[in-house]
Amino acid sequence: MCEYHLYPGDMFRTKAGLGLIIKKSGGYFTYSNVGDDQKKTYPTIETKRFYGYCDDMSHGQILEVILLPNRKYRRKRK
Repeated sequence: MCEYHLYPGDMFRTKAGLGLIIKKSGGYFTYSNVGDDQKKTYPTIETKRFYGYCDDMSHGQILEVILLPNRKYRRKRK
């Protein structure tokens, strides 16, 4: 489902709503739930687990990934 690497600014859709990737560092994504009241602490998820949820549709966790349209030099995942 997600054939490119994700970067800050990319969005993903779940059953609960939209999420926005804020930061990528140390093998983790930090993200914000769009529509929630703005918190000062943001949840994190391991990148391998996130990509696993993207690739395995049986979980039903991540329904769609929306890439930032003006990002240059995106690499495909292997």
